[in-house]
Amino acid sequence: MAEKRLTEDVIFRTALRLVDADGVEALSMRKLAAELGVNPMSIYHHVDNKAALLDGITRMVTAEVKDITVSDGPWPDQLRRLAYEFRALTLTHRHLLRYILASDDFTQRDGPMWRTLRTVLRSAGIAEAELNQTAMVLVMLIGGLLHTEAEGAEHRDDSTFALAVELLIDGIAART
Repeated sequence: MAEKRLTEDVIFRTALRLVDADGVEALSMRKLAAELGVNPMSIYHHVDNKAALLDGITRMVTAEVKDITVSDGPWPDQLRRLAYEFRALTLTHRHLLRYILASDDFTQRDGPMWRTLRTVLRSAGIAEAELNQTAMVLVMLIGGLLHTEAEGAEHRDDSTFALAVELLIDGIAART
């Protein structure tokens, strides 16, 4: 059988599609190779192992966070939009959520989503000395809620998420 020309991008996108459909545990190099129509050894020319493959697809997904932006408006509306955009992204790739939240690309806290969050918190009146800690707490709280939602199979509790976001907004408002 003639081998297809493989690239990391093709491998990562195919692996992400498999993970989104069936979860991380169901992903194997053999299954990925079958999906790509190649010999499994061909994949190892691009990634060392399954851990490297997961790192690659996690980096690819966290790069999507660059697209999360909020427009002008009152800070509560901006924070609300940011929370819902982050929720949509993470629930789209719910099987990868724990990898996303732990990845260096996400936890470095200097990416576009973090900058946007800090900008929103500044406009809310959070003191500069508390800005990074406040942002981290918000991400941990929302991330924990999203992890719970993602682990709940297909159950998405919109009202609980909405309540959590409003409670966070109320807490920030009370703090400033």
